[in-house]
Amino acid sequence: MKKIAVSLLAVSLVVFFAVPATAEVTPYGSMRLLTGWHTLDYAASGVDDDSDMYWELSDISRFGAKFKTGDISGHVELGISGATDGTKNNNTYDRLLYGTWDFGGGSLMVGQNYPPYTMISAQIAPKVRLGGNPGDYNAENGFVGYGALWEARKPQVRLTLNNGFYVALLRPESGEPDAAVADGDVDTSIPKLCVGYDYKTEGLSLNGGVAYNTYNYEAGTFDETVDSYLIYVDGKMPLGMVDLQASIHYGQNLTDFGLWNREDAAQATVVGNDVEDSTSYGGYVQVAIPVDPAKISLGYAYTQSDRDLAAPNDEADGQQSYFVNAKIPIADTFFIVPEFTYYDQMDDDAGQEENDAWFLGLLWRMDF
Repeated sequence: MKKIAVSLLAVSLVVFFAVPATAEVTPYGSMRLLTGWHTLDYAASGVDDDSDMYWELSDISRFGAKFKTGDISGHVELGISGATDGTKNNNTYDRLLYGTWDFGGGSLMVGQNYPPYTMISAQIAPKVRLGGNPGDYNAENGFVGYGALWEARKPQVRLTLNNGFYVALLRPESGEPDAAVADGDVDTSIPKLCVGYDYKTEGLSLNGGVAYNTYNYEAGTFDETVDSYLIYVDGKMPLGMVDLQASIHYGQNLTDFGLWNREDAAQATVVGNDVEDSTSYGGYVQVAIPVDPAKISLGYAYTQSDRDLAAPNDEADGQQSYFVNAKIPIADTFFIVPEFTYYDQMDDDAGQEENDAWFLGLLWRMDF
């Protein structure tokens, strides 16, 4: 807690002395505790299921503030991490830090923010590590890696016009392809590029675009470029008594692009002195049904990746997930979310059945 207190004090002092007296400042916070049971269902015969209690303060609990001075606005947000069995320390981390200039015909945003293709679902179950401890990741997975596109928050420069068109230059992703020669040199020369159109009317929103990333990997005699691209469409719309939310995507080498995936087959692979590209597609659909005073949400997600490799790794690697939950208000800014989620890993690219998992629990959230 000492680190949290010191960090928040430092931020508060900086804000107090640096913000002009005429600036509008709106502080906020959110506490999120996830409790429940998490079970890992091993695919191997003769191995018992592993069930554990999950009782963690979510790392995405946060404290932040929004600022506005004339045509300049800003946003600062810190994540607050709780202690977990001695493996984590109470600390803070930077989530959002960006400024926006409204120049009349549009806006220019500079700093660390979500990429334009981010739209997660209402799923509150924790992320899962299906090969090991079923409870060692954090809360509110939101179909990340199962159809929802997620790359955390990235440094970027984004131009958005009032007609909905936008161009974003993001920090490029650099890594290494699967089975690459060890101790290689990774070079990037251009930022990740994203171009899209965000259409909004009353009740309906559609966001679609394309994005591209490239890096060079050199080790010994191996010297190849790994190119990745993403095509995406997200949307929200009311349909009578329900609200529909959906996301679809198609791309190449999406792990190398920087997206979080649960499939090995989503990554480019070194074969001899060449790079074998991966192709992926997926998405999710979610329906929200208001049942006063609560809101019930149901969702289904699927994603699949494929590489043209020799047997036995010549099969498509797919996985799916589904959930049902209810957002129930307790007080003005206090609500609970009971949920059941199932993660079905299906078969890997060698046709072998993978581990599955399920979660039954409750999210406690207070906003202030």
